[in-house]
Amino acid sequence: MGRRSKQTSCFPCVEAKRRCDRTLPACSRCLDRDVDCAYPPVRRSRLRPPPDLDPGTQSVSNWDLESAWPAIQDDMNDIALQVEGIDALADTFFASDQAADVPSTLSLGIDHNLEASSSSSNTNPNQSNSESSPNQLSPTVERLSWFLNSPSWAIAYHYHPPGSIPPAAVFTNFVRGLQDWLVRFLRKGHNPFIHRNLYTESSMPRCLQDAYAAIAIAQNVTPDNEHVVDATSATYILDLIASHSATEPAFSLLTTRDHLARTQALLIHLLLSLFSPSISRRAKAESLIDMLRLWAQQLWESAALDATSSSICSNTLSLPADVGADTTDMVQNLYRAFVLSESIRRTYLLTSIATGVYGALKST
Repeated sequence: MGRRSKQTSCFPCVEAKRRCDRTLPACSRCLDRDVDCAYPPVRRSRLRPPPDLDPGTQSVSNWDLESAWPAIQDDMNDIALQVEGIDALADTFFASDQAADVPSTLSLGIDHNLEASSSSSNTNPNQSNSESSPNQLSPTVERLSWFLNSPSWAIAYHYHPPGSIPPAAVFTNFVRGLQDWLVRFLRKGHNPFIHRNLYTESSMPRCLQDAYAAIAIAQNVTPDNEHVVDATSATYILDLIASHSATEPAFSLLTTRDHLARTQALLIHLLLSLFSPSISRRAKAESLIDMLRLWAQQLWESAALDATSSSICSNTLSLPADVGADTTDMVQNLYRAFVLSESIRRTYLLTSIATGVYGALKST
């Protein structure tokens, strides 16, 4: 048995024999040199199932959570959501980051023999139809769909102000991380707050296409073409605001997906502008911070409304309520609902944190 490696620095720094600050998602040295930063995998001990566990239920715990989304699990811990059952989902609902498709071959651990015996016991012709529950989800699906319930959208604030202002290097690394996320979206089509499967059911919304183009343009800015980049960015932002007026009510004709797309698009534009070298561009972006926060709040309220009304009318956070539905379809629907819910949470968190960091940088 080989010795366990104690390496904690990234591979490029080790190869170059340079000091690594081990920041996530990429160290400062790799960001400065535009090098792919990769850390050695963390070895985790596997929990062994109880001896009497049914083999048909073991596939639930084999679904790796932390590898489906880029590794930023510990980046946003200041705001927590009041939820129950998160451990069950943590063992279940993130597929491999290398897999581009929605998981379709996983078992939810439903005991089909139990279902068969239950259905046969309800074949009494004298039994009222109201006594059966055709619209009730199976216990396993109900346990894993905690994030679709109203209490999961209640925010609990656990932030404790630090005794002193963090050094400038902390904010600098954070800004570099944000810029790295935007470049990752440009090159790979996804990043820590835009999942690869978020917009696969339909084409990417126009507002996000414009945001994607804005990232590409910003990567090629020079002192000679800076005025052109500023004008192009302003046009994209004006088009976004014109098509999604900030004066419309919180619960307009926009769906939760529409709210998410416009909020992500405006967030990208402001991340590009607030931390750009252009003074005029930063000034224009500062005037839109309140609008971004408003859109993020409307996004959250729309998702909370969907969670409240999902049992009454079908929406983006609804699941088919047929117990006899195919297990594979149920897994896919549950996965898509979780991708949407987690994207909403990450976008909301990033909006709050990024605008707060900018305010701190400006005040110092």
